[in-house]
Amino acid sequence: MKLFITLILLFTPFLASAAKVFDAANPATVYMVVWRGCEDACLGFKSYIKNNNLPVNLIVRDVARDKTRIAHYLAEAKELKPDLVVTWGTSVSKGMIGTMGEFGSQTKLGEIPVMFMIVADPLGAGIISSYQSSGRAKVTGIRNRISEDVQIRAMREYFSLTRMGVIYSEGELNSVLNTKKLHALSQEMGFELIEKTYQLDANNTPLPGQFDQVMKDMADENVDVVYVGSSSYNLENKDEFTRAAVRHALPVASAYDVMVTESDGLIAVANKYYNVGRLAANQANKVLFEQSVPGDLPIAELSRFSMFINMDVARNLSLYPPIQLLRFAELINPDSHNED
Repeated sequence: MKLFITLILLFTPFLASAAKVFDAANPATVYMVVWRGCEDACLGFKSYIKNNNLPVNLIVRDVARDKTRIAHYLAEAKELKPDLVVTWGTSVSKGMIGTMGEFGSQTKLGEIPVMFMIVADPLGAGIISSYQSSGRAKVTGIRNRISEDVQIRAMREYFSLTRMGVIYSEGELNSVLNTKKLHALSQEMGFELIEKTYQLDANNTPLPGQFDQVMKDMADENVDVVYVGSSSYNLENKDEFTRAAVRHALPVASAYDVMVTESDGLIAVANKYYNVGRLAANQANKVLFEQSVPGDLPIAELSRFSMFINMDVARNLSLYPPIQLLRFAELINPDSHNED
């Protein structure tokens, strides 16, 4: 009997914390660290919380593309001890969580649950061990990327693809990992990968004013398409990037919908970041309000993706989409050619 009572006393604090209940008077605290402001994924996360009346106090911290700020927010999160930390992007996630190579099944945040989103390759980045479960009790996350083989098949439905160009910064781990994937796929799927990198400054940031030259280099290499699979720098400079491509008669295909919907890319196969943010909030709901262990949850992903085609760019490049793509693609600027 004494042993039974002792065991109850030992496990009572654990059971109480596991059954923590949140309400309007005692909301859950979510600490979100983002890379470049509260963009669509962050807004989608907020909308899910609001629409479902979840009692959540959301604290958003912006790294503003400066990796040196991550350590400060890591220290603040440890001090605040929120009920969940949410990280946006590969650099922020590695900085806040740490890799399995460094920490094994533990994290930089100790006992604080954490969820990543907008990480192009969490396996390659060493944040998780599988997509079925993270391999770390306190870690879960969201898969937002459409696999590169799906992207390439979609491009081949549109135009001939024998030479693909990729332009990236060696200072971005996600871009380096993505390019390695493309190299492997080039062997499997029978295309040549033409690779160009930006010149970097002392801080590993691309020097300005390089877009026109790298696109000229790609045109001289006779690539069929310039592909942007994972690059924060290309995304942040999407207008300069895509317009330089069009000037050199090069189509841009991307895993980022906004490079097509809001700029001059030709085709994107993507999940909208807003929907990814809502999915992330749904995963957070399971951790906070359904008492799910983060590491027991599969890495969540959206069940459907979208294809976007910018018809202004298609007309400009005389690359009109075939009928089979027109049947299900979302057409951007479909009627602007009628405007005088």
